[in-house]
Amino acid sequence: MILFNSDIVEILQNALSEQYLDSTLLSSCGIGFKFCDVNIHCNERVIARINGNIYEWDDSPNSAPWGNLVRQQFSSVCLSSPSLLKITLQSGDYIEIESVESQYESVIINFPSKGKEIIMETF
Repeated sequence: MILFNSDIVEILQNALSEQYLDSTLLSSCGIGFKFCDVNIHCNERVIARINGNIYEWDDSPNSAPWGNLVRQQFSSVCLSSPSLLKITLQSGDYIEIESVESQYESVIINFPSKGKEIIMETF
């Protein structure tokens, strides 16, 4: 799809403010991070700092302690580059999500519905 831009940084900063990471979902074809009201599903590479160690998810399950991110409070979001979006938690741990320009979705972000509307951003 497309690369990240400054608009998604502002949208996520507002949407994730005062939220915590509710759960993680690791599967053979993706990795997901669910905050209280926002769900982020990643199909490309994800780099994370968890308890001071760096881990990478790249299209397959692995033994990284993804569950250790759960219940951590959101701190900030920024662009490391147009292809990398970094979500930092108050502990200092972070999730860096990759998007690539292609015909397939790299990242799908679902926001709370408004009535019957489903609100999402696709990169």
